[in-house]
Amino acid sequence: YGEPAPFSDITGSVHYDDIGYIADLGVTKGCNPPLNTKFCPDDRVTRGQMAAFMVRALGLSDDGGKDWFTDDAGSVFEADINRLAAAGITRGCSSAGTEFCPDDLVTRGQMAAFMVRGFAYTDPGAGDWFDDDDESIFEGDIDRLKAAGVTLGCNPPANTNYCPQDPVERDQMASFLARALRPLG
Repeated sequence: YGEPAPFSDITGSVHYDDIGYIADLGVTKGCNPPLNTKFCPDDRVTRGQMAAFMVRALGLSDDGGKDWFTDDAGSVFEADINRLAAAGITRGCSSAGTEFCPDDLVTRGQMAAFMVRGFAYTDPGAGDWFDDDDESIFEGDIDRLKAAGVTLGCNPPANTNYCPQDPVERDQMASFLARALRPLG
């Protein structure tokens, strides 16, 4: 990526280049508004924040003219959540599909589903890429994310696990998005 760093708290991070890349694209603005001099790489991503990342990454602007969920009123992410729902990228967090749970942490499994729907990944490749996702409802999405080259795993260097129940951290999110957004080749 180069210097100067777009944020004061990412120097030395293994995700440095990816954070810089998505910052240059406008996908992230930082974590300490209005200055936005920090990225907060170790902070965990909420579902509301995930909606904002995805909306910016995909350039979504249509909210379908509707308030999709009952639990996001007053959230700074409500417009992003509505855009994500209108695009069919989220179905919410409740079985009835009426709640989004904007303040809940997004798990790596949930993030795989957001990314697969948002970037329209359909190829599972060889499938069953990881040892720890067989009981996950997100296994198919995780396989598609791996086949697309967006995830490597969570236990380097072996990368035999995905850790679907772990919360996603901001620096990890940057790398997932950067891998999805970079031109192939």
